[in-house]
Amino acid sequence: MQTDQKQFSLFERSVVLAIILLVAAIAIQKILHSMSASEDRTLSNAAIEYAAVKNMYAEQRQTVPPSLVRANPTGAVSTHNMPIQ
Repeated sequence: MQTDQKQFSLFERSVVLAIILLVAAIAIQKILHSMSASEDRTLSNAAIEYAAVKNMYAEQRQTVPPSLVRANPTGAVSTHNMPIQ
């Protein structure tokens, strides 16, 4: 039994390996870019949410019901639960 199968040369193997490495390098760049863009969007959304919550908190703290403003025994007004100006 004689098998006359031609094997790939070293040059052909090198060309295939170079193509695989090139495709892998391009794919890695695309993945890293998409991860960076995703992180930027996440940070942007977090900043927007933080600003919205901060404004809501500030609006709620603008008006303090008179029942929460009370004088202590020395006659000074308590600033407990009053907004910081």
